[in-house]
Amino acid sequence: MKHGAILILLILSTAAAFTQDLPSVYDGVWKMQQQVEMAKKLSGVNPDYSNVNGTPNIFKEFHKGNFYFSDKTCIADILINYNCYTDVVLFSDGKNNYTTNSQDIDYFTITRGENGPILLFKQVFLSSEKKRIFMQVLYQGESVLFKRYRKEFLKADLDKPYGSNRQRDEYNDYYEYYVSIAGKEPVILKPRKNAVVEIFNAKSDKIDDFIKNEKIDLKNEADLMKLVEHYDKI
Repeated sequence: MKHGAILILLILSTAAAFTQDLPSVYDGVWKMQQQVEMAKKLSGVNPDYSNVNGTPNIFKEFHKGNFYFSDKTCIADILINYNCYTDVVLFSDGKNNYTTNSQDIDYFTITRGENGPILLFKQVFLSSEKKRIFMQVLYQGESVLFKRYRKEFLKADLDKPYGSNRQRDEYNDYYEYYVSIAGKEPVILKPRKNAVVEIFNAKSDKIDDFIKNEKIDLKNEADLMKLVEHYDKI
């Protein structure tokens, strides 16, 4: 099975297993209109990105998903997107887009397409940045592997003599991976073997052997998931 297929299956199984337990905890289902009417927490946002290459959101279009709030209420089957440039969760009522009070959200899920994968996002605290960030859960066992979506904003520079001939402002995608071991705060997982082995130092020899024997590509998402899962098994 190719890495892409393995990745989709693992994401589906992780999100599905988690969300099956959520209704018993997040048992207050709110209506969309109630959320829209919370004027103190929400404001209408309908930015125009027609003159910009890309957007600060992880998806060009909004997709169906669920919100799970810190007061153990939830909203199901609404249109959601995520601005990873400002770390703000968005939703739409079909006509207008709104920004949420993201600090009240524990988790959210986004389903890509009619039968697409379910992406599970969790809010985690990073002491290095002194703030909470939403990251996608790629693997969840005793350890957790996260994917952090990032955007780099680049200004048009046609008017600069030594610019890169960028005709319009643009948002460029890039990603970072974090791992949480035994409930500890997530740390960035840099794609270098020495850095990875150091993070898994309690089992460093076995992790080193696994990387060599399985030819693990530390820049490949599916391989990182296999690596963290293997760490939990040894």
